[in-house]
Amino acid sequence: MVHQSDPEDRGRYGRRKPRPGLTTSVVVAAGRRVIERDGLDALTMRTVARELDTAATSLYRHVADRDALLLAILEQVAEGLPVTVPGDTAGERLLRRLTDAHDYLAHHVWVLHILIRGDLVAETAFSFVDACFADFLEAGLSPQEALDAYWACWHLLLGELLAQHPLVPPKEPSQRSVAVEGADIDRLPAFARVLEATQDRAAVGRLPEERFGRAVAALLSALLMDGE
Repeated sequence: MVHQSDPEDRGRYGRRKPRPGLTTSVVVAAGRRVIERDGLDALTMRTVARELDTAATSLYRHVADRDALLLAILEQVAEGLPVTVPGDTAGERLLRRLTDAHDYLAHHVWVLHILIRGDLVAETAFSFVDACFADFLEAGLSPQEALDAYWACWHLLLGELLAQHPLVPPKEPSQRSVAVEGADIDRLPAFARVLEATQDRAAVGRLPEERFGRAVAALLSALLMDGE
């Protein structure tokens, strides 16, 4: 494929020369900086080239296109997922691994927006998945049950992060917090009972960090009740 030169690739004395020392890892690191500073939508081959002060055409020697760059960034981030974690039982290790993964990905929520496209997966994440499968199997689940249990836990983690850690934090007070605060509890008896127990009406509309741990612990307890 021939990539046409972009006017932005030309300096005062003509086309920029390829930057010395440009490698795939340098390009990936620059792409990640662009995303973390300016957002996922800002990532283009041109913006990465500007980040590196080089010609966009130079990048194609190292990554085929934007999707290839996204995948390389995804692979890099997935390397940080926890695999070996402390715990005397499979259930303890699963709880620790999932809560650690949640805390890690909370700092890289943009990665989840790549994942939910549904067409890219980081092979470096397979070790995390394998470790979870191993613990579910050790706890006595069948292979099919282990698969179902893993997806239940992963979807809880994914949903919580997407719902509670938006790429752009909403302005406060948000419509959600105003709606919850103003709810007519006289018409909502169960809602009122929960509010009375929590003493925090706003908490009904969010899931703070510590509550994710409690939620996944409850889910694991149900999934493993016939095992451990």
